[in-house]
Amino acid sequence: MVYRLEAVRHGYDGRTVLAIERLEIVPGVTALVGENGAGKSTLLRLLAGIEAPRRGRVLFQGKPLTCADRRRIGWVMQHPYLLRGSALDNVMLGLRFRRGGDRRRRALAALETVGFRADPDRPAAMLSGGQRQQVALARCLVLEPEVLLLDEPFSHLDAATQRWLEGWLPAWAVQGRAAVFSDHAAERCRILARQVIALSQGRLVPAPAANVFRGRCEGNRFLTKGLALWLPEPVTATHVAIDPRDIVLSLRPLQSSMRNRFRGRVVALAETGGEVRVTVVAGERFEAVVTLASCREMGLTPGQPVWVNFKSTAVRTF
Repeated sequence: MVYRLEAVRHGYDGRTVLAIERLEIVPGVTALVGENGAGKSTLLRLLAGIEAPRRGRVLFQGKPLTCADRRRIGWVMQHPYLLRGSALDNVMLGLRFRRGGDRRRRALAALETVGFRADPDRPAAMLSGGQRQQVALARCLVLEPEVLLLDEPFSHLDAATQRWLEGWLPAWAVQGRAAVFSDHAAERCRILARQVIALSQGRLVPAPAANVFRGRCEGNRFLTKGLALWLPEPVTATHVAIDPRDIVLSLRPLQSSMRNRFRGRVVALAETGGEVRVTVVAGERFEAVVTLASCREMGLTPGQPVWVNFKSTAVRTF
């Protein structure tokens, strides 16, 4: 275990933006996913030790997180701040306070590691958004951290650099090291990460990071902007979530006990590991997982009408 959060409450100006009773983060790649304002960046700041929670504890390697621990943690903001000078100057910055080795050689090696292809002596002010992200990452790596915290690292990268980072991140997070990144792309999170943590309004979502809808309860119905879902019993909740593997797709209405049935249209398909993730718009935007054989048998293609079916017990409320 790398981190453990216990009864954490944190916020600003008297407003709670993060409320987590218990959370453990293990070695390897962990992804934080959720809408804007879900609390992803706030959680990363707590993990980095940049802020301390108003209540509760953040444990690092089983002990309360201290200022000394921050030397073992690399932190890359969504919009990294670079100092005046060159790309190389920025990477060498942290090494000024570290002993041993040729600072320039180590900084150049870090830039090469992150795939930086521009002139290392180029002024930081002239770098693109993706290059700035690479320099900020190299600035962390040159200090040889045990943990990397990355806030929306894919958001300013070109397609080629995104693919490079997608391959590099899991390869780096081995032998006890950990990388935690936030992202809006739930599919990428599921592919890259050993652990996916879904957040909504500062709270953990008790379901996979897909098919999370906001709305209100009326008896044993949950009303979103686009449809009404059957619940197993009346509850009080503001969100629901449905596991993609609990959704059954069919080409025609099913005669079954599944109370939630919605007619929609396929808008996207993505094959990963012998499975196909099918995105269907049916009042709301659903994601379902089917086997490759089932996809071929149904002949699923973008634009095709389908039915989305799932039991009321598959709807998780929070």
